[in-house]
Amino acid sequence: MCDHCGCRAYAPVAELTAEHEEILTRAWALVEATRAGREPSTEEVDALLARLDVHVAKEEYGLYPELRELEGLGEAENATLEEEHRVIRDAIVAGGFDHHDYYALAAHIEVEELELFSTAMFLFDDREWADLDTVHHSANEAAPVPVVDFSEIQANPRPAPTGDW
Repeated sequence: MCDHCGCRAYAPVAELTAEHEEILTRAWALVEATRAGREPSTEEVDALLARLDVHVAKEEYGLYPELRELEGLGEAENATLEEEHRVIRDAIVAGGFDHHDYYALAAHIEVEELELFSTAMFLFDDREWADLDTVHHSANEAAPVPVVDFSEIQANPRPAPTGDW
């Protein structure tokens, strides 16, 4: 998504960004299944939900509270972001995840990457980064998700949409 401010130099932001790429890639597979008129496999859905749930925990228990504490994220914006997490998850669980759902997911990620990550870079000190590291570690330990080779994701980016929408 974004790489202009240098926020990816901070490990928690780099991790969240890599997870965004994985989530988008996995979500696109659901869009393609919907477009082809088939149900995505249980494995596809479960892998996406597993990654999404761990990722959301990192944001809702780590990034967002730290930003709120430093007045880098307002209560209303926080509530909106958390509601978007629920709506996206519900759309995945309901089936028929389509390009509209995907674009809503991508727009949510864009806000995080273009606004929240750079805000964190400028507001966080060592304590906040350490707190965020702790939340990330706890989330990963509580619900470990299989390791993904992110170099493969970057080497094979999401394909452009094809056909009529």
